[in-house]
Amino acid sequence: MVVGDNRQGRAINEGARRASGHLLSTMDDDVELGDSLVLESLVGLLDSDPSVGMTGASCPIPADATPFQRAALRQIPRRYFPVVREVTDSDMVQHGCLAMRRDLFFKIGGEDEDLVRGLDPIIRTRVRALGLRVVIVPNTWFYHRPPATAAGLLRMYFRNGRGSAFAARHFPDRVFELGDGSQGGRFKEHRPLGYRVARRVWRTARALLQGEWVRLSADLSYSAGFVAEFLNHEAPPAPRPRSVHLERRIGDRIHIWRSALLAPAPAGSIL
Repeated sequence: MVVGDNRQGRAINEGARRASGHLLSTMDDDVELGDSLVLESLVGLLDSDPSVGMTGASCPIPADATPFQRAALRQIPRRYFPVVREVTDSDMVQHGCLAMRRDLFFKIGGEDEDLVRGLDPIIRTRVRALGLRVVIVPNTWFYHRPPATAAGLLRMYFRNGRGSAFAARHFPDRVFELGDGSQGGRFKEHRPLGYRVARRVWRTARALLQGEWVRLSADLSYSAGFVAEFLNHEAPPAPRPRSVHLERRIGDRIHIWRSALLAPAPAGSIL
């Protein structure tokens, strides 16, 4: 785990540079793997199918999710993706749980270090540009719970809105389309800003008409963050790393997965 750098792309690149294996896997610090075979499944498809460049897992609703979290997962786009039964080309492959070959990672230039949000579509686009597939692995899933309170959800989507506006203002060529799942292999990379704004207005209005109050609140908070960032005419300084270092944080469950799925790792390596 890279500690001391709050810019996600830069932190992942640092971890990848220090990694010693030929495969890379990224996971968010708040995800829960569905079972002990998740890593084996992600790696297995990479090893068996050379046409696949990046593998990811589905993101279903946890059985013990609160009613508020269930509503958020069902109403807000890209929070929920059901478990699939066959290899599925998808825009739902995300940094929360993915795997790819280390040499491919550096071939595509690694992660974008400038953006504060929106890294997933960039790395997917770079992988597809080489003619490789980005897929969800069958019968493989992880859980990624939204905040447990409305206040926490609103804060998160306000930050997301600011991050999206930052990219739209300073790096518009790196703003890529986000699909809601499988498009049968057809992926639209760019949409005009006007189209994206109009679509969000329409989706917000539809959430109001359908009584999806959790989604409506998230959309309004996102829009408020987007506008706030656009009104901020001074670009925020890039955060600098604070004594960046690596920590080997291996809990009991991860130790079990390592023992069951991986060869013994040399001291100081990272997963």
